[in-house]
Amino acid sequence: MRLPAGRFVSQALILGIFTNLVLLSSSNDAGEGAGEIAIQDGTIPPLLEPPNATAIINKIFVDYDRRLRPFYGGEPVKIFISMGFISISNIIEENMEFEADIYMRQFWKDPRLSYGDRNLTLTFQGDTLKKLWFPDTYFENSKKTFVHEDTRTVILFGDGNLLYSARMTVIAIGTMDFRNYPMDVQVFFFRALSYGFDTSQITYKWINAQLYSSEMTEFYVTKKIITAAKVKYMIGWFDYLDVSFVVQRRIGHYVIRIFFPCILCTVVSWLPFWMEHDDIGDRGALGITSLLTEVFLLQYSNDSMPRVSYVKAADLFLIVSFAFTFMALLESVAVFKCIKRAGTRRQKYTVPSQEVLKVDDMVDGANTNPAFRTEEKYAETRSDLIELKEPQENKSELEKVNGEKGNAAWHPEYKTSVSSKIAKFLDSFKCNNAKTNLSYLIDRSSRILFPLMYFGFIAFFFGYYGV
Repeated sequence: MRLPAGRFVSQALILGIFTNLVLLSSSNDAGEGAGEIAIQDGTIPPLLEPPNATAIINKIFVDYDRRLRPFYGGEPVKIFISMGFISISNIIEENMEFEADIYMRQFWKDPRLSYGDRNLTLTFQGDTLKKLWFPDTYFENSKKTFVHEDTRTVILFGDGNLLYSARMTVIAIGTMDFRNYPMDVQVFFFRALSYGFDTSQITYKWINAQLYSSEMTEFYVTKKIITAAKVKYMIGWFDYLDVSFVVQRRIGHYVIRIFFPCILCTVVSWLPFWMEHDDIGDRGALGITSLLTEVFLLQYSNDSMPRVSYVKAADLFLIVSFAFTFMALLESVAVFKCIKRAGTRRQKYTVPSQEVLKVDDMVDGANTNPAFRTEEKYAETRSDLIELKEPQENKSELEKVNGEKGNAAWHPEYKTSVSSKIAKFLDSFKCNNAKTNLSYLIDRSSRILFPLMYFGFIAFFFGYYGV
């Protein structure tokens, strides 16, 4: 049975249109898929379909030699670096070291890896990274660097540009100045450069350096400084990138743990100024206890510090406080010594309370017999001192017996009269609440001078160090 020619042509036309529609739909789907891969919204784009990605990877690594840098024998490779600091922690002043967690990103171009399509990207991880050339970037002031292998990722763009990203933990060292400790300002810096390629082979440029959090337990960041320069070594000039964080130490912890206890101990050492002058035991115990406490504070403040050859601000404060406490102890000793000396002088010129006096019997003064008869008389006076007055009647009798120019200095009553006058003079320096004695003047002056000088020093100290 034969079909009419017109009907056959119409069926063929319908079939052709349907085929074209199917092909057009397939091409649109493929275009949409390619458009989705090319979208860059801050996330890693999806990979190509396995067959296509494998073909591209196999192609670009056919003649690729990872032992040679890009542009070998020609212009230097330009490395652009971006650093993101997660945190700066584990600051150990004794070793002058600090630790940082960093997201390290490096950009460079390797035309040998170009595969033409700029809308497609390839992501490499794991063993594939061993096939690529990497710049030998390192941190010059690093004591130890640990790269987290799971985070090592390379994104390859179609024009041969590469983005290498990795998270690393760096323990760095740097010179610290503790002259103003604990009001000190430190600089934590990181220097990145190539280990083996000089400026004729690799150059470095900054993109950005960012600290995600400026808060630390003991410090806070006040400034960020990024620089790029060159340094000369034995084999040539090298580019390097520096990022520095200027940090200020938080002083609140040290006010509570060092300054306040030290000030309190020094003030306590002044309490003997209001105690009894002759209470040397209690006064001395209080001063010695304050001294020992300040010695402990001095040792505590230097436990985590390196053994530097200069005096730190905290050391200066503690030493001056120690000196004030020691002078307060010396003041108590001086007051007690003054009392002892005054007591010794008075005892030298006074008569004991029970004294046996040999007095000549002057009752029969009219007798011409020059023989004298003596008898023992006991004079009882007040408990501490005796003050005997010189009897004028006896003196006149002695003058009658010995003559007008007779010597009566040997008589006990004459000596007692002289000692009585000296004792009265020394009583003017008596230590029993007399406001004219030397020990009282020392204590009263110390009550004013010690606080005035010490708090004046505190005001000058914190003003000088800018607290």
